[in-house]
Order: sequence, then C-alpha cells, then structure tokens
Amino acid sequence: MAIEVGAPLDAARPTREEAPEHLTLRFLGEMPESWNERISTAICTAVAPLDPFEFSLDGVGAFPDAVHPRVVWVGATSGREEVVRLARVVSEALGPEGIPEEPEEFVPHVTLFRVRSPRDRDRAQRLLGGSERPPIPRVVRVTEVVVKESQLTPQGPLHRTIARAPLAGRAADRVNRSASRRGLS
Repeated sequence: MAIEVGAPLDAARPTREEAPEHLTLRFLGEMPESWNERISTAICTAVAPLDPFEFSLDGVGAFPDAVHPRVVWVGATSGREEVVRLARVVSEALGPEGIPEEPEEFVPHVTLFRVRSPRDRDRAQRLLGGSERPPIPRVVRVTEVVVKESQLTPQGPLHRTIARAPLAGRAADRVNRSASRRGLS
C-alpha cells in the first residue's frame, strides 16, 4: 500500500514509467495472489472516510542511520502526522485479514537509493553530510492509497497497481447521507 508521489525525486536516477515514486504505507512481502481482492477491499473501506490532505517531502535521512546508510531517503515533514495516521489506518485494516501490525515505528519516506557500492556510499555521505544538495522540497496531494504488487527483477522492482482506494472523506459522508435519505443504504 502506497501513496504515489509522481516523478522521481532523484534526477540522477533514470525515470521508470512503470514505477512512479511512491511512499510505502505498508509492505506485506510475499502474499498469495488470491488475497489481492480481500486486501484491496479492506483498504478501500478503511480509507474512504478519510479526507484528502497534503504533505511535504524535504530533507534526507538514512536507514539504519547516517553513519551506516543502507537506504537513503527523503522524508515527510509538514503533514507528516497525516501520513502516519493514514499508515496506521491501513495497518489496522489488515489486522482482520490476519496480517499483524509491524513492530517497528513507521517513518514516512520516499527511497532515493540503496547503498550497494562504494560509489553509492560516497554519494550517501555527501547527501547526508550536506556537501551535495538534497532533492528540491515539494508538496504531495494525497487523494488515494494505491495497492501495489512488486516483482523483483535484476533491473530493480517492477510495480503493478492492483487497486486504487480513494480518500473520499466528507464527500463520502454526503453521498452516504443522501443515499440514506432516499432509502438506498
């Protein structure tokens, strides 16, 4: 489950049309394809009452830390709380499907690159140390959660969209109230 954020944040990395940048809300790992519909339905139901919102992507960080970076990322700043709340709603929706909550704290971020070589390590140190400029800050409008499936290839992961779960918020409430008044619910 993810928020698509559009074009790549890292201009040095080639654009892959099949994989727009995304902020992962919840990674499930290997799942049987037969679960796709159940998971998609659970996510659509859970996020429908939420209002769309905006958050900013700004600054860089690393996992596990800046001294030993394996993943370099840009993080959510303004609007971070809303992203964390959305991730919590997604995670809670998966509980009844038998998928336990993640034990680690959720850190809203978009991966810039993985550190796999000495060249990557040098770049990570420049970015994290401030001698290389981070990506330009930007604002992301969240109107949906995208349920994605990843396939690992030698060129990197390929992502396929399984479902789109709109954040309808007050619009969904108005439709439900209108249907209820007409006796349709």
